[in-house]
Amino acid sequence: MKTLKYFITASLLLSTVYVFSQATEATYIDLKGEALYPEGILALPDGGFLIGGFGDGTIQKINTKNESSYFSKPGENGMALTVGMAVDTKNNYLWVANFNFKTASGKPGSNLKMFDLKSGKLIKTIPENYIEGVFFNEIAIDDKGTIYVTNTFGPQIYTANANATTPSVFVENDLLSNPAPNQPFDLNGLSITPGHKYLIASVMDRLDAGDGRLVRINLKTKAVSPIKLNGEKAIKAFAGSDGMFFNNNTLFMVNVYSKAGAIITADFNKDYSEAKLTIRDKFNTVYNRPTASAIKDGRLYTVNSQLNHIIDDADGKLNTPPSLPFKVVSVPLNKLLTE
Repeated sequence: MKTLKYFITASLLLSTVYVFSQATEATYIDLKGEALYPEGILALPDGGFLIGGFGDGTIQKINTKNESSYFSKPGENGMALTVGMAVDTKNNYLWVANFNFKTASGKPGSNLKMFDLKSGKLIKTIPENYIEGVFFNEIAIDDKGTIYVTNTFGPQIYTANANATTPSVFVENDLLSNPAPNQPFDLNGLSITPGHKYLIASVMDRLDAGDGRLVRINLKTKAVSPIKLNGEKAIKAFAGSDGMFFNNNTLFMVNVYSKAGAIITADFNKDYSEAKLTIRDKFNTVYNRPTASAIKDGRLYTVNSQLNHIIDDADGKLNTPPSLPFKVVSVPLNKLLTE
């Protein structure tokens, strides 16, 4: 009996030390707004970040001192819900996906906003009205300034540029859809490979661990093909990616079903037809319904969206108060990636 008690005590102690270690190595940035529900984060060339508010339609800027200010305030610039963001560094534009659950017609819809990155001035809205029945989500941008944006309500990726008056469908394909009757959403994460030859898109299974998919789209031919996934443990956890980006040749993804492992990386073969998935769960206890990440100064910064308080994740938290203030959490990248 004494041996059993010792074993239980030791196990509890080790568990406590492990959680404490995660908490002490994590750092946090407080954000503005009680209805923010931060969905996106974007690292800026000046060393700061932009944070998109899914709950209040704001865009906040975090400076190099981790101080927060509004780039776009609540109710400004026709923003309803801020989703994906991308920076055109050559032309100094910020592209933002704007989604509205209920447009003037009563239907959901989306449009795109193009801002001057330095001044914060809204340059144009594409189109001026909403495209009904479309949920623009994640944005990727190529080296020519053309943007691509996923539609979470259907198997399409749209495209636009600074001269466009309305987005157009770049590609539509059944491989970009989740046909399961209990899954209302299709596409989420999107990124362009180093070299700008392919788009990598993620099809999600929002309510369960597993069944997430990655798809490759050839930017020149528009050919769509599934990516073969390897890594048994990570495949069982991967429900599709929310925010995702390449760091060198590794794709960093925030797992839609974060409880099974919030951060998952993908390492690809030469033609991006196969990928090995790896769960990076050393800091899983610091995440609270994360949705997007960015890297700066050797740390991974992630928004804790708490979207399960306003979107039903079937975890009992819908319509309950979030923990305030909303936060960005950062962890040391080298320790996160240690297997």
